[in-house]
Parts: sequence; C-alpha cells; structure tokens
Amino acid sequence: MKRIMKRILIGILVVILILVVGLFVYSSNSYQALDDMVNQIALNESSDVTRFEDSDEITFTVSNPLKQIVFIPGGLVEPDSYEYLAYMLAKNGYNVTIAKAFFNLAILTPNYSKRFLSDELDNIIIGHSLGGVVGSMVASNNDLVDQVILLGSYPIRDLTDKDVLIITAEHDAGMDQDSFDESLVLVSEDTEIFNIVGGNHAQFGWYGPQKGDGDAEISTIDQQNIVIAKILDFIG
Repeated sequence: MKRIMKRILIGILVVILILVVGLFVYSSNSYQALDDMVNQIALNESSDVTRFEDSDEITFTVSNPLKQIVFIPGGLVEPDSYEYLAYMLAKNGYNVTIAKAFFNLAILTPNYSKRFLSDELDNIIIGHSLGGVVGSMVASNNDLVDQVILLGSYPIRDLTDKDVLIITAEHDAGMDQDSFDESLVLVSEDTEIFNIVGGNHAQFGWYGPQKGDGDAEISTIDQQNIVIAKILDFIG
C-alpha cells in the first residue's frame, strides 16, 4: 500500500513539474515593452510621480491621490508594457498599480489583484484583453470597486452594479466579437462603449504588433493618448 501511495505521489509531482515547465516555456514568449514607450515617459517625466517595483507589482504613487487604480495586463504581455498609460494616469493625480501576473497569465490567479485594492480610496479596475476578463472577476460583487474599464475586452461576471467603460478599437482582431456581444448582458444599460477609429488590439499596450491582430491606422502614441483622455474623462 505504501509503495502504491509513493508511486501516486511521484506521479502527481511529475505532472506538476511538467505543467510548471510548460507554463515557463509558454510565458517566455511574452510580448516585451518597446523602447519608444520609455522615451515617451521620459518626455513626460514629473517629480510628483514616484515609481516602485517589486516581484508583485509596478506602482506609481502621488501625494493626495484622487483614487486607486489597479491595472491587470493582457495575457502573455509583460506588465511594464503598460507603464506609459499608468504613468500618465498617475501624473493626473491617481495612484496606479500594475499587477504582475503568475507567468503573465492573470487567469491563473484571478483573485490575486484584490490585494492591491485600497481600503481608504475609491478603487478602479482597468484590464486589457484577458486582463479585462479577470478584472470583471475581481470587481464583481466587490464593494471596494466602483468603476471598471475594459480595454479590448469584455466581462464574464456580473458588473451591472458598477460604473463601466468599455473601449474598443476599429481594427481589433484580438477580441472575439461574439463573446463581446453576448457579454453585454453583464453590464448596465448605462455602460459606455467607446470605439477608437483606426486603433487595434495591441496598441492598448506598448509592445508592438501582436500575432493575429489587425493593422492599426494610427500610431501607438495616438491610441494611448486617446485611451488616457477617455479614461480621465470617465473617472474624473
């Protein structure tokens, strides 16, 4: 009996090891932030914004923040690919935390981002692509979250009691349109859907072209600035 249990335990450990190695190899192909983004942040540098990074998060903080923003990256995208967006929101008075997902796949630990929510400030969840899907899981039935913003994404949990903004892009080929249409029953009738003419899926971040995506007709900086302006208008 002990020999059988030992074999079962060894088998389970082997399966777990194979899964971990597989995830490591899979996530090693994650999209990387481009140098152009770093240069744009430098052009907008402000002493009012403080950056902090560790193994769990990239955070931009300001004195007397208006609200707390938790950003959940898209699947297989390095978290720093969203730093320009986060930095510019912080520059406008918000604390912003980009959550670092396990193997760059937030869906593996969907509740992990809850630890970055504030008990003192109103909280906003922003998620791109798979990050938006996970964001709906974090926000649903969560009294700490008031507003949810989905970038090239859709909810899979009930957000009818939340203030929701959905930003889409004209040439976004990375989002399933049928799933998007079906998901609209999960948000209130007052939900705003804003479409970026000429934009695509990848340019909600700053990591270059994405496999299977449509071709954008506007630059990354233009799409990013449109997103930032729309978010600020919505949460302000």
